[in-house]
Amino acid sequence: MKILISALCGVFVGFTAQAACPAKAPKLSKSFFSDGDQKVNAAWLQKNLAGRKAVYPGNEVETYAADGSYSYKANGQTWSAGSYKFYDNGMRCIGYTKPRFDLYVVNDGKLVLVNEGKGRYVGQIRN
Repeated sequence: MKILISALCGVFVGFTAQAACPAKAPKLSKSFFSDGDQKVNAAWLQKNLAGRKAVYPGNEVETYAADGSYSYKANGQTWSAGSYKFYDNGMRCIGYTKPRFDLYVVNDGKLVLVNEGKGRYVGQIRN
């Protein structure tokens, strides 16, 4: 949703409305997990991802900025959100207009993002 605001000088500034991530994560079924998956919690995700990037095959990059904003770059496009939130069940929320939820686990020492469709993507954490 695009909203226009009139400034005192008559200039219009546009911004995209962002949704807030809820206090609690959605419930997860066990079908999101595979053999060897180790669960992570909000503290682990905050320590390892906040202020860093997760890089996936094809040079897809998630950036969890230290200021609490988020961006995802893939195929020459960037999607940005003003917020992200980590939960104790290993999920994270991206504060898009319609919040997006995905699960993080560690398997064989590697970070794995599991999306809503149960697709699994191995990422590398970088500064």
